[in-house]
Amino acid sequence: MPATERNHVITGTTCRGHVQPHPEVRLAVLRRPEYTIVRLRGELDMATAPALRNRLMALLHPGLRRIVLDLSGLTFCDATGLGLLVGIQNRTVSLGVDLRLSAPRWQLAKVLNSTGLDRGLKVHPTLTQALGGPDKRRLTARGGPRARAGR
Repeated sequence: MPATERNHVITGTTCRGHVQPHPEVRLAVLRRPEYTIVRLRGELDMATAPALRNRLMALLHPGLRRIVLDLSGLTFCDATGLGLLVGIQNRTVSLGVDLRLSAPRWQLAKVLNSTGLDRGLKVHPTLTQALGGPDKRRLTARGGPRARAGR
């Protein structure tokens, strides 16, 4: 199966359904036989999370081996966005899909660390490491890698 890449823009909507020009999150999907990469750009918040959740859920299916969410382009993520990441993790576990997060900016890495979500989600400092085998390093609160104790 050849690699395919698709780009999508998800804009926030108000509670009355009016489209706002801001915030938005863009995603580019690259499918390979071994994995799917979803590159996120923009803001992941309560305005953009519902539509993004629907789009990500549509990508998940039995037989998919690995999905990597490239977070390097996220400029903002609120509690709703964190909840979306946990929800996607729960769905991937139920389907037997390996979910990996890659390259969060230091602000998001700090939030993932301080909330303990970095212990439940597979967070990798780079996309390359997320695509490879098991990573023996984890992110520091500043976004840089640090060796795990005892390994």
